Amino acid sequence: MSSNHCEAHSALLAEILLRLGCRTDCRVWKINTGGAKVGSRFVRFGLPGAADISGILAGGRRLEIEVKTGTGRPSEAQQRFGQMIVAMGGIYIIARSVQDAIDAVVAAGRERGDS
Repeated sequence: MSSNHCEAHSALLAEILLRLGCRTDCRVWKINTGGAKVGSRFVRFGLPGAADISGILAGGRRLEIEVKTGTGRPSEAQQRFGQMIVAMGGIYIIARSVQDAIDAVVAAGRERGDS
């Protein structure tokens, strides 16, 4: 992954967190996955394939947002994670823009009859 790609991804993720964080109909937070060396051991954390952003919508429905820039595609693990979330009644989206994330939250509110 190039430095420019990483910067674009980080900027989009931060903007989505900021914009959704200002709403009263959801709460969101960043999810970290990966690993780190602790002393002489390598420790993994997070769930493989977990979305970049996790959250909850008004009414209790789970929200998972995988942030992708350009033509980035979800990995196989990310696809499986998304399928699990949807199968359990949650919302999983791939957001390529802030508007994608906002639209998903608004649509979920409409499903509940909020508007």
